[in-house]
This record gives sequence, C-alpha cells and structure tokens, in this order.
Amino acid sequence: MCGNTDDHARNHAAFWDGQNLTLTPAYDICPQARSGNEATQAMLIIGDNRLSQISVCLEAAANFQLSHAAAIAMVAHQVKVILDHWPQVCDTAALNEVERLLLWRGQILNPFAFEGAPTELRALVA
Repeated sequence: MCGNTDDHARNHAAFWDGQNLTLTPAYDICPQARSGNEATQAMLIIGDNRLSQISVCLEAAANFQLSHAAAIAMVAHQVKVILDHWPQVCDTAALNEVERLLLWRGQILNPFAFEGAPTELRALVA
C-alpha cells in the first residue's frame, strides 16, 4: 500500500527457526515523490509483471499459499489500518502538511494500485 522502488532481493528477509520460515517485519521502505501515475516494482510479482497493483498481487496469491478470499481480506485489512492510523503516523514521523499531502494518494494508497482491483477494495478508498 506504499510506493517503494527499492524492493530488491536484499530488502527481503525471513526468520528460520529450524522448522518454520516466516517473513521479517517490513524494513527499508522508502516512499518518495514521483511523477506520473503508473508504478512498478524492481522485482517481478508474477510472470513478467512488475506493476504495483493489487490486482497483480491477487493474481499471485496462490504462489504464497493464499486463497483469493484470504488475499482480499489481507488487502482490506491493510487499507483499513492505513486509513485509521494515517494521521497518528504522520504526527509520530513529524511530517508537515506539505509532506503529508505529497505522500497521501501519491505514495500511500495510490489510485493506480487500485486499478483493476475488486470493487470491495476500490470502495474502501473511494
């Protein structure tokens, strides 16, 4: 839900306890102002597709052992958390009004990310 073009392989990690592999918390996420609407990732998401869109992620859900419904629920939860906590996060980060406006719907919850997404997800940010 946050624009980030610094998504190379060294910025992904997992914990291994000898039996289970789990993702580490997110790190090295660097939202930056960009021009234009379309956004892509450095790493491919599925096939040769690297578009930063929820619809692409949903297409890849099965590769991560997620059902389509579970993936939609995960995205909906993320969007709701961002909507509920955006002002407090900005306050904690001491962002001024210009920085907040620059990031909101530019890097955070960008409309391009929702193109082609299921209606129930697009409705969350409408």
